[in-house]
Amino acid sequence: MTPRQRILNALDHQPPDRTPVDGWFHPEVVVALKRHFQTDDWATVLEHLGIDGWTELAPSIHFAEFDAKAGPRPGHRAGDRAVWIDESTYEDGWGIRFRLGRSDRYQRWLSGPLQSAETSDDVLRYRFPSPDDVRQPPDYANQVAALKAEGRFVTGEIDNPYKRFWHLRGYENALMDYRINVPVLEAVYDRLYPLATELALRMARAGVDMIQVVGDVAMQDRIIMGPELWRKYDKPRWASLIDACRAVNPETIFFFHSDGKLTDLMDDLVDVGFTVINPIQPECMDPVDVKRRWGDRITLHGGISIQRTLPFGTAADVRREVEDLIRACGYNGGLIMMPSNTIQPDTPVENIVACYAAARKLDPRKLG
Repeated sequence: MTPRQRILNALDHQPPDRTPVDGWFHPEVVVALKRHFQTDDWATVLEHLGIDGWTELAPSIHFAEFDAKAGPRPGHRAGDRAVWIDESTYEDGWGIRFRLGRSDRYQRWLSGPLQSAETSDDVLRYRFPSPDDVRQPPDYANQVAALKAEGRFVTGEIDNPYKRFWHLRGYENALMDYRINVPVLEAVYDRLYPLATELALRMARAGVDMIQVVGDVAMQDRIIMGPELWRKYDKPRWASLIDACRAVNPETIFFFHSDGKLTDLMDDLVDVGFTVINPIQPECMDPVDVKRRWGDRITLHGGISIQRTLPFGTAADVRREVEDLIRACGYNGGLIMMPSNTIQPDTPVENIVACYAAARKLDPRKLG
């Protein structure tokens, strides 16, 4: 099977020759894996791990004013072009500020341009990017078709508008808006969802295989804003976005990422058209239970613990968890194995290698 066919088989609930795998890696882990495999080429690392077939090609938002103000990081440390406030603090194109921590390993949110907004009129004074600010790759549809012809599975990513909303408003403000300041919530969403729709429509028209929606709406034990409020304010907007894309390209696959316990929203996500759910965080959701309850309608994408097994288990523990997951959830397709989020620097390289090697050894066609 080509890598593309292997992924498509899994998504169609047909057993592939081996379970497709995916992975997200902290930059320090990338360096460690290159050192382990004695190469400077990341593609060679992915080949060793068996992560193949995935390609991202997506439109983006152009911020003309940001581009005019952005510059290199001040001081002696390197960094992406941004509006740098000081060596550790920067502002992105939305006007959202972040601060990098010690050694630049992580960053934290500092402030958003709508943090002080009290009314919908305050929201309207902010200059949101519009669909006219969307830029897509040149000759987009032909590029996508060429990648597919090479055996690649083509994805594109959009931020969950809820994630952008709280970055603009601040976490506490965003949650209070769901309860006591709905006009502000709706004023922001009335601009963010059309923008997300435009990005998604560009991908659907170009023939992208899968549109990935990324941004957490759950904690370890519950939905952040509560399932009822998500159903009231987010669900109909997602249904409208997905319906618009499927009207253009009925084959478009929609992927939903959120850490935490998504159980209370699973029926709703399936109802609006999401058919790939990531990361099925095993500390919060039992992958076997998810497979039993929704496995005929979704593909599980993830399932391996980055909180327990990968960082703190032995290589044998990791292999056992991978094998158990594939036997329980991948026997008839419907599974793409990967760790349940970005692999962090506290993870031993030998555990990462063991994780992917274990997936390569099991043939799902022989597990029925």
